[in-house]
Amino acid sequence: MPPARVWKIPTNVSACSPTSRTSTIRPSIRVPSGGEMRDLMMLGAMLLLVPLSLRSSFSAYLLWGWAGLIAVQTYLYGFMREVPYVQIFALITLTLLLLSKDKEKSRYQLDPTTILMVLFSLHCIFAATLAYPWLARNWELCSNVLKTILFCLIMPVVITRRYRFHALLVVIAIGISFHGLLDGLKFLASGGAHNAVGVQKLGDNNHMAMILIMVMPLLLYLFQYAKYRIAKLGFAGAFLGTCLAIVATGSRGALITLIAVGAWLILLSQNRVRYFSIAAVVATLILVSAPDTWTERMDTIKSADQDSSFMGRVIAWKRASAIALQHPVLGGGFHAGQDPQLFLQFNGQNGLLGFIETAIGTYPAATHSIYFEVMGDLGFLGLILFMLLMITPFLIRSQIKSLARQIGPSANWARDCADMIAASMVAFLVGGAALSAAYFELPYITVMIMQVLLLVLRQEAATSPEKRPIPTRVITA
Repeated sequence: MPPARVWKIPTNVSACSPTSRTSTIRPSIRVPSGGEMRDLMMLGAMLLLVPLSLRSSFSAYLLWGWAGLIAVQTYLYGFMREVPYVQIFALITLTLLLLSKDKEKSRYQLDPTTILMVLFSLHCIFAATLAYPWLARNWELCSNVLKTILFCLIMPVVITRRYRFHALLVVIAIGISFHGLLDGLKFLASGGAHNAVGVQKLGDNNHMAMILIMVMPLLLYLFQYAKYRIAKLGFAGAFLGTCLAIVATGSRGALITLIAVGAWLILLSQNRVRYFSIAAVVATLILVSAPDTWTERMDTIKSADQDSSFMGRVIAWKRASAIALQHPVLGGGFHAGQDPQLFLQFNGQNGLLGFIETAIGTYPAATHSIYFEVMGDLGFLGLILFMLLMITPFLIRSQIKSLARQIGPSANWARDCADMIAASMVAFLVGGAALSAAYFELPYITVMIMQVLLLVLRQEAATSPEKRPIPTRVITA
């Protein structure tokens, strides 16, 4: 075998020079950036999820809900950012339902929740049609509400069994707590220095805190009834991470909302000792992890009447109620309260809050209240429909608890679930009192979830005990 040939580097030529015979010619390989890697990973995920959604309308419906709540576009920066994930899974769901490929789908039945949602949808359409024509986001927000209600109206058709009901709860919990878990881990890694500013889907830090508090009762329920240890650990980790994320938001309204939810669970649920213990753990976690800046900010709650931020909200409430007084039936249209032209027209008017002295507004701020937001946008009639819809879960909860007592211990899961769903609504009704969050998806989904829980429990009650063995643990994953 001839000896290997050795190349010598000339002394007068740089080893890196293209004229050097020892220089290595390597192909140009472009390494994807972090953002591009996310897009490639999401592309791979969609190649798996789309075929999965084609298996049944139930699978497609779950992915529809997941895509709407997790909002993956927020975390993508390349070619996958513009993909309409929600529309894809919604179209697949509706197509499969029309083709009747789901053997377990139910016949549609009218109930008070469905009727109220249809009436509220019609009112939104009329309000948007007769709104001030120059409102920038009028039809966009109306369309969002209609899409959300469409998702809710399909729920009783698809979610027909207990395992499907729990699968939907898991999807909702994952979709929302994902955002909280990310900020919770950042808060933990930074030693409490991280400030959660919110994400595009959930809004600013205050909106994000309220939505995260809404999902916490669902995480507690899933933890309680999970069968496998790994599932329990997952739900517990998501719960603790969400707690840290709420602290990271620095939201004063979040603290008030947490207190309200804790009081609801302790005073009105069947397991007062358990929830008191959980509330104590959450309070300890917050006090231990919260930085001094958080404590100082919470202290300002006691002087709300001297806080410019709170008084700015009162000014916005006056403006929204003044719009409602001029348009009592249909309101001014979506986001009328923060329109620049309407700000000039209604600025300085007291509306329904003339007994509170405030300065004159300086800019068209958001309404900062789900109640005044709906009042100004949809009028007093819209507010009545909205409130009827939002208190419906509490009325259904009473029916569920009564039916659960008739069935016996095997229906305790439904009783506990109803308590947690009601706690989520308490979080929305209390936390939303100072936020413009009336048209976010989760509250409407939560309302319909309570109705579906009642339907599932009625179906199980109608089945004879011999054919219906009900285990205590009901979640298998």
